[in-house]
Amino acid sequence: MDQDEAFFREHLDRRARIRTPAKTPHRDGQRAVRFLDECEMEYRHLGGHDPKRRRIIAYRLPANHPVAPNHIMKIPFLLFADETVEDRDDVLLPIIQGLMVQEAMK
Repeated sequence: MDQDEAFFREHLDRRARIRTPAKTPHRDGQRAVRFLDECEMEYRHLGGHDPKRRRIIAYRLPANHPVAPNHIMKIPFLLFADETVEDRDDVLLPIIQGLMVQEAMK
């Protein structure tokens, strides 16, 4: 079971969480396997940055969502140099809303 699935099963009242990326095996074109951060390729598109600032925001879609009820979205996120983000829904949900609106405007 995925760590986000386990979290949301234990905390039924939560809709979002923030965490550091896990290491996952990645196989390249030459069939070599190495361990990279979860969503490594997405982070590489964000340009040069300190890997210690990487975070994953896991967001559980509502149960009444028409396409994917209770699906867990994993959103790569970079913290600012001295920023801390609390792991609470009242802090995370406005961040997610802002990211979704920003992406919809593209």
